[in-house]
Amino acid sequence: MAEPKSTQKEAAPSGSGSSENNLLGALAYIIAVLVPLFVIFTEKKNDKALLFHAYQSLILSIVSFVLVFGITFVSGFLALVTAGIGALVGCLTLPLMLGIGIVHLFAAYKAYQGEKYMLPVIGEIAQKQVK
Repeated sequence: MAEPKSTQKEAAPSGSGSSENNLLGALAYIIAVLVPLFVIFTEKKNDKALLFHAYQSLILSIVSFVLVFGITFVSGFLALVTAGIGALVGCLTLPLMLGIGIVHLFAAYKAYQGEKYMLPVIGEIAQKQVK
């Protein structure tokens, strides 16, 4: 008598590395500074795909911080000097932060899927750090 076929679907193989490394790659974008530093300074740095995501996340976080801090500083300065125009510039902070959040979530999704998605400019810098 023939054995019945299993109804369970097998897990699709991930694009690179183990599922643990894919999860760490995704967490690098969500827990933006701690996880990338953990990856860079531990034995996890041997996985080149994970190391790429760690560097890309770290660079993205630094650029994001500088942009948000810069706009906040400029809007505060303009608010003091011009009594009102700074508030208009400050309105750019929320859309900028939402955009940054979307980029982080998208990159986390791609990392979790095992894909190596290179962000423009930042991805190239991260790739150079991995080599």
